[in-house]
Amino acid sequence: MRVVFFSYGTRGDAQPQVALAAGLEQHGFRTRIAAPENLRSFIERAGIDYAPLHGNSQEILESESGRRWLESGNVAAFMKEAAAISARIDPEVFRCGLEAARDADAIIGGTLAEDLAFTLAEYKRIPIAFAHTIPMETTGDYANPLVTLRNLPLRGLNRATFALFRVLAGRMHARTLAQFRRTLDLPRRSGTVVSRAAELDVSVLQLWSQHLVPHQSDAPPGTVTTGFQRLPQSVRDRLGEKAPPEDLVRWLDAGPPPVYVGFGSMPVPSLISFAQDILEIGRSLNVRFALSPGWNEIESVRHLECDGLHLVPPVDHGWLFQRCVAAVHHGGAGTTAASLEAGIPTVVCSFFADQPFWGARVERLGVGAHLPRVKMNRQSLRNAVEKALTDDVRRRAREIGAKLRAEDGNARAVEALVRILVPAGQGFQKPIETSA
Repeated sequence: MRVVFFSYGTRGDAQPQVALAAGLEQHGFRTRIAAPENLRSFIERAGIDYAPLHGNSQEILESESGRRWLESGNVAAFMKEAAAISARIDPEVFRCGLEAARDADAIIGGTLAEDLAFTLAEYKRIPIAFAHTIPMETTGDYANPLVTLRNLPLRGLNRATFALFRVLAGRMHARTLAQFRRTLDLPRRSGTVVSRAAELDVSVLQLWSQHLVPHQSDAPPGTVTTGFQRLPQSVRDRLGEKAPPEDLVRWLDAGPPPVYVGFGSMPVPSLISFAQDILEIGRSLNVRFALSPGWNEIESVRHLECDGLHLVPPVDHGWLFQRCVAAVHHGGAGTTAASLEAGIPTVVCSFFADQPFWGARVERLGVGAHLPRVKMNRQSLRNAVEKALTDDVRRRAREIGAKLRAEDGNARAVEALVRILVPAGQGFQKPIETSA
């Protein structure tokens, strides 16, 4: 049985799919991940069959317009820009998607690819499930995290925010998706499929821990909160992430545990200025910093390395965070999970999308601080780090870390997928009905 995953995000979005694919292959499934072209190397080095989706998510984020809405943190600006990008690239992305699904027996839809995944499954009349790293299913327990982080007073208002998000998100692909569905001789559908899983009878894997976001009280039976996904060691070995750099190990051994700082795929306007800021923060708080430049140019700050600052290349967060006293990052779901699982306080400097949501969760649980990127400067960052290093926050971080380490999100997710895709005694899941 061939299972094809679809995602159009960054490595943080693709990595849980790699973990799921590796788990399914251990159960005899054949898998493939369709993702933007800049993720080809990561997926192929992980040992998973790769199919290209036209475009480059890194180039989009690093473009002038991409940097502009990342800096603003404005969801409406993101939606507007995403719609403009979609109008240009969707036809080719959809063509690539059709090719990626050529021999699919089942499809898993992920970040920003749910509509494409659902359309392809509908066309091929094969099972589909969604795999989400942020709450997207309609609930009265809380508001849609991409609409507001406020606790609304009525369950009906919370549910309404999911309907609002469907309207906004539906505009991203409305015209191009309608054209694509016509070429496949499929009926027109109104709006996006995101947050309509229950209505469409699609099962959903929620790839986070209930210790951070409790399972919804009104979740339909097909929704499973699995726990966070970890890359299996065999995959990390193939990625070359087994042995950390010797100079990093020597630096770590030479002094007290540092504070990790890294924003992954999020661009920093001036890495030099930022590195100088954290050097000053380190001196004032008497802490060392391990700085990961992410997609930013590492050589531009190489001359600033010293006892108090070390530059970190791509490395296994699970290994590094165990040797840190706290972590400062952009708040991607995977990085948030890794830092909390290590039992260390977390400072989320959120840019956009799901990052403010994870920052708010960290702050609400008392295991760190949330500092939106638009409010970040030397003083505000210093204050956030100082707060994260207090005894109470460190104690609570250790407590939640122990709970997360006790979960096996990989096993629970794979078990759920096997049950969804191959129900006992029924062969494949009931095909999707092609109705408007």
